[in-house]
Amino acid sequence: MRNTLTLLALLCASTAQANPLTVATDIPPVHSLVSTVMGDRGEAVLLMDQGADAHDFQLRPSQARSVANADSVIWVGPELTFWLDDALASLRSDGASIALLEVAGTVHRAYGKDDAEGHDHDTHEDEHDEHGHDDEHGDAHAGHAHSGDDPHAWLDPVNAEVWVAAIAEHLTALDPDGADLYAQNAARASIELEALVAQTAEILGPMQETPVVMFHAAYGHFAGRFGLDIAGTIALGDASAPSAAHLSELRHHIEDEGAKCIFAEPQHNAAMAQQIADELGLSMGTLDPMGSELALGADLYPALISQMATAIATCQEG
Repeated sequence: MRNTLTLLALLCASTAQANPLTVATDIPPVHSLVSTVMGDRGEAVLLMDQGADAHDFQLRPSQARSVANADSVIWVGPELTFWLDDALASLRSDGASIALLEVAGTVHRAYGKDDAEGHDHDTHEDEHDEHGHDDEHGDAHAGHAHSGDDPHAWLDPVNAEVWVAAIAEHLTALDPDGADLYAQNAARASIELEALVAQTAEILGPMQETPVVMFHAAYGHFAGRFGLDIAGTIALGDASAPSAAHLSELRHHIEDEGAKCIFAEPQHNAAMAQQIADELGLSMGTLDPMGSELALGADLYPALISQMATAIATCQEG
């Protein structure tokens, strides 16, 4: 009898290991947070090619199959990765997904002339027209103009704290047997994220008085959390080159506000940032808000935030 029970237990364990929970994610930071909560109980699958631009990525057939076959999809939301919105509608009928921007408690921030002065909201506004998005994503994404709600919310680690708890709750609904593991991993991650916020604030505290120039308007959440002053951005959107008039105005802003540092991004040509840096005598750095050059996994998210803080401090110090 004991041998029979042992055999049944082994067979059950083998079946569970053969069918681990699979969760599809849109961008590397979300993949990292999901991996943190899942641990080794399942697999997080990254849909977007690492190093690609999230604003205009297109799913390949193999990636579309991952959307269809995953137990769930955890993503930022249509405000950022709108290419996944249509895939979810056409490939999944079970509704097993989370748009993290819709999680209660997420800090929202509006795009603005100075990203550091966006406003916080306790809840997500559902009306897409207020975010600069229409229902079909056609006009709103044609030029990837930055207006309305800023979807780069993962750059505020306080949002990451909110999200790991929501991810744990969602995974538990899919896999109740893993509830204790998910809760423990989320609690541990929350503590580590609190420490990350404190460490980043300490690094960037001395940098709050001197404005910086970013490649594009993606850093309002980061700047707002850590008190940075953004003098302006090179690009107004993600699909078109900045106009001569915009670049002329940006140069005046840089000189008027006393910015000392300008940042490029690895997904985009750095020539324009380098030209402005050379003309105005600015230091130049690189920020990677997607973690495109970091190793995928649970360690990517804290490394991303730490690297950004260090890059800004190093550039500001000349």
